[in-house]
Amino acid sequence: MSFPLQRAFQAAHLLLLRSASLIVPRGERHDWLREWRAELWHIRHERPAAVASSLGSEWEITAFCAGCFPDAVEIRRQAWHPRRAPVHESAAQCILCLCAVLILCAVPARLLTGVRAEYQSCRFRLQSALISVGDVYGPASQPSIPFAQYRTWKSSRQRYFDGLAFYRITAEAMENEAHESGTLRVAHASANLLPILDLPLQLSPTLPEDSSLPALIVSREAWDRGFGRNLLLTGSLIQVGGETVRIAGIMSYGSWQLPGHPDAWLLGDDLPASAASRGFVIAHLSPLGQAMMSGDHISIMDDGSETSFDGALLEQPMDGPERVFLFALLLALLALPAVTSVAMSESSFSAHRPSFTTALLRWAFLAAKFAIGACIGYFASCDLAYWNLVGFSPMAEFAQFVFAFTLCLFLFRWAVLDQRHRCPVCLRRVTHPAQVGIASRTFLGWNGTEMICTGGHTLLHVPSLPTSWFSSQRWLYLDASWEFLFAGSDLP
Repeated sequence: MSFPLQRAFQAAHLLLLRSASLIVPRGERHDWLREWRAELWHIRHERPAAVASSLGSEWEITAFCAGCFPDAVEIRRQAWHPRRAPVHESAAQCILCLCAVLILCAVPARLLTGVRAEYQSCRFRLQSALISVGDVYGPASQPSIPFAQYRTWKSSRQRYFDGLAFYRITAEAMENEAHESGTLRVAHASANLLPILDLPLQLSPTLPEDSSLPALIVSREAWDRGFGRNLLLTGSLIQVGGETVRIAGIMSYGSWQLPGHPDAWLLGDDLPASAASRGFVIAHLSPLGQAMMSGDHISIMDDGSETSFDGALLEQPMDGPERVFLFALLLALLALPAVTSVAMSESSFSAHRPSFTTALLRWAFLAAKFAIGACIGYFASCDLAYWNLVGFSPMAEFAQFVFAFTLCLFLFRWAVLDQRHRCPVCLRRVTHPAQVGIASRTFLGWNGTEMICTGGHTLLHVPSLPTSWFSSQRWLYLDASWEFLFAGSDLP
């Protein structure tokens, strides 16, 4: 290539660099022009003389100079729109973000009716010696005890139980004082039902004006679902089956275990006159009856005949939200090594390693992420499992277990991966990934991704293919000679 043409290319290259520098903000224009001219000089002098004077080489240098324009545009864009730190860049921002998510999950969990029903069902349980007496071959949810049989047991001394209560369930039309109507499953029960159940009641704060009115006890589920959770409900009058009754109290959530699942109980002596009317019998076992229990059932032989009845315990196993979550949490911790490596990064030997206090803060940060993540998993699983329920549900407990295990496993995995990409000195996430090495030379030289701490503390080397000599990521602690590159950084 002739000398005049070569000089023309050199002049064009300088013109391109100067034109690109005009895009850069005025305060940085001179420094970037010097940087680009230094790189241009390096490109020209590193090539052999025969190659450098060729036309193809000049076109490659021209393409390099043209590449300065995208860099200049990016520098100008960053000057107009300063880069904001990512949400999880600093440890404090990460903890604040997790706490915000925790609050968003905890507030609904404290307000949901289903979660409250789960808590109360585990808190207010029926007595351990209560059984539901029924036909041996009949389903427990269907009334099977004739009223005549209950009256016979009531009037005679029994060996197996020392307390009996009878109720039958009918669907009754309901209308309150606001003329709102609906249907209730009302249990017409004997007056001794509540003393036998021994469940706490939210009683009326005032004495009834007319003691002749029947007393109605509303279940907690019906109070949540059909009465709008009105705290002034007790003591009010409503129409049930065309009869005026007074709401005397609200029963706790533990009553869901009663056969037939009634919505309300109408207490009194107005029991069926027909001896053939069938209902449910709740009995309290005597010491002899408790000794005769075989598992959760007892076979009862009527003293006056050869008829046998089956007694099933009303107490059902309930783990509660806390115990269900703790079991799911344990399984998530055991399954964590199967979905991700729990080993932290290796560190290169250097005199600039972090102090013991810094290392302690690093592990405390990891423990805080695990603790907050576990709390998020607990409240979020309650929200997902009980959001559309108004009472206790065994299937909801299983759903909470599945959600809690999945969420905790996902959050713990994220916490470990996040920790492995945070600088051990300042706990900020390393950024600016760069691919180093060639994949075909993995066993001859290092090949992987290199990331740097924006505070100038460390370099992180992540191998693309683990080998026997470089199996896991490593931290390289930078000494004081690197500080000039981060002179403009506001990080500690």
